[in-house]
Amino acid sequence: MLCCGSPFTVKEANSFGYAVPMEMRSALLLQMLKDCFLDLNWMASVTKPIGKAVVVVTDTVPKTPFFWAIHRSEETLANMHKLFSILAEAESKRPFLAKHNVKRGMRCLAECVLDESGEGAWNRCWILEVIGVHAVVLFVDYGHSAIVPVMSLRSLDDDTFWVIPPLSQPFMLQEDVFSFQRIIGRLLQGNITKAHTDEPHILRFSLSAENNFSA
Repeated sequence: MLCCGSPFTVKEANSFGYAVPMEMRSALLLQMLKDCFLDLNWMASVTKPIGKAVVVVTDTVPKTPFFWAIHRSEETLANMHKLFSILAEAESKRPFLAKHNVKRGMRCLAECVLDESGEGAWNRCWILEVIGVHAVVLFVDYGHSAIVPVMSLRSLDDDTFWVIPPLSQPFMLQEDVFSFQRIIGRLLQGNITKAHTDEPHILRFSLSAENNFSA
């Protein structure tokens, strides 16, 4: 479950540009949507700046302005509750995948650990690569990638598990850069402004003065 994390700091960005992380690039995300959701409309739905907003951070790229977050709207909160309820009920019933059946581009179920507590929950993921007895997966509802044992993956290929679109979306801080401190689960208040120049699905997020980074 997501919760408020520890305090964090941001640092003023310098004048140099930052390369967009691979997991945020449109080419990869479009392939993920095609493989998992059979629907590309999500990309268009997240490209519109919406002004004042509260988001929950689900993953960051340290020393860069990029992060993944869930926009706290009535729709996303309803989708989150519905999806997590479905997955919690289905998890123990889903069979583990045999090693020879695990392929790049597959959609499946894996245990996602977001913070240093080591506690995880089973969530939807997409296989980016298979390397020996391990798989590199992208947890589509958090924007979080991880390396997991192939034998730990469960089947989740039924379309009914993929009706709800990804919960998290990519953002870029308007003027700041995240420090090394972990902020997973932290609520950020601010304004969703213009889109990234080259990747319009990445929206810029301007932090408001209401955020208390030292609390």
